[in-house]
Amino acid sequence: MPTYTFKIDLINTEPLVSRTIKVSSETSLYLMHHIIQTVMGWENRHLYEFSIKNLRFADSRLVDEDFGDITDVKTVLLKDVFPKTGETAIYLYDFGDGWKHQLELIEISNAPQNELLPSFVSGQNACPPEDCGGVYRYREIIEILADPAHEEFENIKEWLVYKFNPYTFNRVTNKKELGILGAKIKEYEKGIK
Repeated sequence: MPTYTFKIDLINTEPLVSRTIKVSSETSLYLMHHIIQTVMGWENRHLYEFSIKNLRFADSRLVDEDFGDITDVKTVLLKDVFPKTGETAIYLYDFGDGWKHQLELIEISNAPQNELLPSFVSGQNACPPEDCGGVYRYREIIEILADPAHEEFENIKEWLVYKFNPYTFNRVTNKKELGILGAKIKEYEKGIK
């Protein structure tokens, strides 16, 4: 089975938040959602959808009929919607904050893999904090954190709880989280039932 290499960019982030991963072409969009959540650093607390060639894909258990025409993510494999390199899709996470990710298939390999898939290839910059208000508020937060004299500085630091640096990326933690993906999905499924 072919191995797909994807570049994932969090659109309009400054600095650009980007990840590169390898996955099986047999990966469902449902599993791809969980992979993206993990490698980006999201907490998987909001609705999501994929937009591919004017079609929408979402978890049918989480949306109602008002959501419009969708195809369930569990029924579609990557090979069905990404037939060749250069193909792109939009993955929208958190409809309130509106985090748009561009997925681009940058390589298809038929060579035997000596690594477990999915696998992490590279990444740059930290994922924005969950529920921070979207791209434009994220930019404001970065500016505020760079200026200890800013009137919102203490409130933002307190809200973040942890020390946040938008220019860092922890490759070791990312690989570790990807290694426990199965357990994370089981926990997620418990919350749906």
